[in-house]
Amino acid sequence: MKVASTFWETDWLGSRPIFYNEKTSQVSDNINEVIDLTDVAIDPEGFNNYLDFGYSVLEQTPIKNVKFLRHSSRLHKDEKGKLSVEYLDDPVEKWLDYRLSEGDVFDLIRNRVQKWERSVTGEIVIPTSGGYDSRLLNWCIEDKSRIRSFTYGASDDQAESYEVVYARKISEILGTRWEHILLGDFLQYLGDWDALFGISTHAHGMYHFEFYKKILEKVDGCNPFLSGIIGDAWAGSVDLPVFKSSADVKRLGYTHGLNADSTHSRFTHAESFVSAYWYKQKERMEDPRMRVVEAMRFKIILLCYLRRVPEALGFRWWTPFLDIDICMAMLNLPANRRRDRIWQKEFFKKVGLDVESMGLRSTRQNSINQQALCRIPLNPLDYDLLDMLVEPSYVESINRELSKTLSRRWFRHLAAWLRQRRGGWRLSQYCDNKDKRHIDAYFAYMTLLPIQNLLQRCTRS
Repeated sequence: MKVASTFWETDWLGSRPIFYNEKTSQVSDNINEVIDLTDVAIDPEGFNNYLDFGYSVLEQTPIKNVKFLRHSSRLHKDEKGKLSVEYLDDPVEKWLDYRLSEGDVFDLIRNRVQKWERSVTGEIVIPTSGGYDSRLLNWCIEDKSRIRSFTYGASDDQAESYEVVYARKISEILGTRWEHILLGDFLQYLGDWDALFGISTHAHGMYHFEFYKKILEKVDGCNPFLSGIIGDAWAGSVDLPVFKSSADVKRLGYTHGLNADSTHSRFTHAESFVSAYWYKQKERMEDPRMRVVEAMRFKIILLCYLRRVPEALGFRWWTPFLDIDICMAMLNLPANRRRDRIWQKEFFKKVGLDVESMGLRSTRQNSINQQALCRIPLNPLDYDLLDMLVEPSYVESINRELSKTLSRRWFRHLAAWLRQRRGGWRLSQYCDNKDKRHIDAYFAYMTLLPIQNLLQRCTRS
């Protein structure tokens, strides 16, 4: 009797990544489970792209034969175990003419949230940054008594962070139960991060492990979890200029500096995947909406941690901002209304949630990574182990810079003080440059660390 084939399928964004090994036919949502530690070889283009983007892109990973499904795809495994990929039609094409008024968009989101609200029981956890997306979700919930909102701050005095200050005020206005969560020890979760994400992306979201584990101590059970994941992209925060060549494809990565530098790689490659992507997509990229969609598809390998971490800890995660009709309704609003998210700013004024105009004292300083480094210093990268992949001088420079964490924190404070003094601008810039080098080294470290972890596992296998 013929055995039916098995298949795995991704949605319109690829929001639940699927990894597979072309040689072993292993398939999993965890990249670690498809890597054969006895047969690991570096893919030059996949590795260099990983360094430059900070995560895996274009269906490649740093390891030969280990791939991931792009959006709108189906992976088949036949009765003999052979894998094949089927690319489905892009669902976005059917939604490019979908138009709603701003009021109808808000109604659509609120109705979808309240439908989900009625389908779940217990207190509803909403990580509330004070930004527009989590603010809107808090407003959408019909029974405000069910809301448990939590916020962390990123500044030296975390209670003064704008996230905390704004979230506290939003909670006061809506009458919800809110708490501030202090962070600082999240580097202890590097192992937890690696177990979930391996070499698919740089080590980045360990602070979410600390945040959600502390929330678990305060709630009754593993509660329904309402997320504002990438709502800002559809609302107007992401605006990419016209692309003119394949070199512009890297702008889709939206890395914000959270990456390493492939110029220090031991490998050279022809950028065939980037070029092929450009020639296939360049006409579509003339549409600014498609540039936003493609940017989120590029970055979803990283952004999926916003879903996977809470789910791994037992929360019942959901968001309206992955529903294609909601996303495209937002994306199709007039460009002049989406610019700077004017349509949402005016809405929050209308419903009394325009906290930005209330004169609240806060800071946008972000020093959370430096705080963590001072509390839990990082072990130096092993430049002997990484020697076959990147130049030792690059690794040495990263280690050397990160060994100066305490002095770099002092430079940051000095720069802030100097900016308030007459004639201190030039010296403050010098201090800022020192601080930037430190942050760049931290991001490069976190990009190389998953690779080093894999090599260490290989040597032990």
